[in-house]
Amino acid sequence: MGSFWPSLIIKNGRLWTMNEGRPRAEALAVYGHDIVAVGSNAEVESLAGPGTEVVDVGGRVVTPGLADIHVHLIQDAADARAVEVRDFYDPQVKSVKDILGKIRARVATVPPGKWIHANGSPMQDDRLTEHRLPTKAELDSAVPNNPCYVNFGAHVLVANSLALRAVGVTRDTPDPVGGWIMHDATGEPNGVLRERAQIPVKRADDSKVGSLEDGAAALLQRAASRGITVVHDIVTNAKTIVAYQNLAEAGRLPVRVHLLIRVIEADITTPSMVELGLRQPFGSDMLKIGGSKMSIDGGFTGRQAAFSGLNGLIRIDQEELDRTVEACHLAGIRCCIHAIGDVAVDMALAAVEKAQQKVLKPDIRHRIEHMGNHLFTPERRARAKRIGAIPVTNPSIFYFVGDMGEAYIGAERNATCFPLKTIQKEFPIAFGSDATAYWPVDSIRDIAAMVTRKTMLGTVMNPSEAITFEEGVRAQTKDAAYVGFEETRAGTLELGKIADICVLDDDPLACPPERLATLPVMMTICAGKITYRS
Repeated sequence: MGSFWPSLIIKNGRLWTMNEGRPRAEALAVYGHDIVAVGSNAEVESLAGPGTEVVDVGGRVVTPGLADIHVHLIQDAADARAVEVRDFYDPQVKSVKDILGKIRARVATVPPGKWIHANGSPMQDDRLTEHRLPTKAELDSAVPNNPCYVNFGAHVLVANSLALRAVGVTRDTPDPVGGWIMHDATGEPNGVLRERAQIPVKRADDSKVGSLEDGAAALLQRAASRGITVVHDIVTNAKTIVAYQNLAEAGRLPVRVHLLIRVIEADITTPSMVELGLRQPFGSDMLKIGGSKMSIDGGFTGRQAAFSGLNGLIRIDQEELDRTVEACHLAGIRCCIHAIGDVAVDMALAAVEKAQQKVLKPDIRHRIEHMGNHLFTPERRARAKRIGAIPVTNPSIFYFVGDMGEAYIGAERNATCFPLKTIQKEFPIAFGSDATAYWPVDSIRDIAAMVTRKTMLGTVMNPSEAITFEEGVRAQTKDAAYVGFEETRAGTLELGKIADICVLDDDPLACPPERLATLPVMMTICAGKITYRS
């Protein structure tokens, strides 16, 4: 190292390097952003200089920094002022009465006419005492002088009469393309808006916080506390992209960010993205473009996914999908296509196949988000493999609402859910949480769900598809780096790689299975900087 000494040394660790050439080691050294040595304690400690910080991790497991490759983080950062009624965040919320009580408490602090937004959890109606969502009439009673709505995940909300009036929704308002306005028996809107029908209400809401930067930084810091060093965040407008640039320029990113830019149902259009001439991974280690994002069907948690035989919602028809995928593909922009139900998955596969037939791009790494959650049959796996489409599953869906899948899509379809052991034979199995509006970002929790095959309520599903904890770590490190076009830069602990590091505070191989989901983190290092210490 000459006159340059490592800025940081980690010693006495059990390093899971994810490097096949040297899968285990005791210590590593960091200089600047990068790993400059991996080896035995003696080898690495000999490099220490007067300015080197040496951290003795006492035999703890050390892994590459973890990734979450599908989040909606910064778009939720503006919701810091939302009334918290998510039972996944506040277990004291158990009934519609509890939800209305928390909203009434907020009303006393908000001037008449200002919007009030409450943030609920997906499929919360199944868990509430009343087994239903609040009604428009109940919201009218609780909030008589303010437009108000409660979203339950990303795919459904309930609005009061003033909110509907504010955006001009009446009994004669037609359903928007890709959305539903629900009605009562008399034909009046009942307050429930699904998918694209939600957009006018969310855009009219004036309760959002002013600083996206502060909100995003706080959510990213929480992610860092769970060993996360990189997220792929879905963004919908220039404000969110500018906020991320501001954080990066100010050195305030505790987690590296790949931007997945939504080009339908967003303020950014496909032509505007294509005409810039940018391809992923354009950017820096800390902030880069990861591809374009679009959504074919409704959400699983909203019970609006396009499963055959069910009343699913198609948000993008095949013609628009084919046109969008082809435009991005020809421009060298990787597509990340939301497709949950089997009908939507087949549409996504068809669109990617057509684009590849037009101009073959073997390494463009198009992704199909949620493919692999349900009905990922041998035929679909073979087709995806042939056209180079990567499945991105969501074990958080399994953990939090997997119990409800049987009632929604049927026992036979649910029995084969999340077949990660099978998928990993042919694909990288990096996965994403769909956080933060639903639940917090937490790759350790999601890995644990695929190891134990247990939901939050203790239901065991498809146990033959269990993976090991180390396979789960590989998914969220080495596999995630490949999916993010970073396999030569990240995902393993080896010389020259970026110093993304997670130090676990308990032994995952000795930890009781019921405690794996909450396995604590001792330290997180992102690009050579310690971003979290327990």
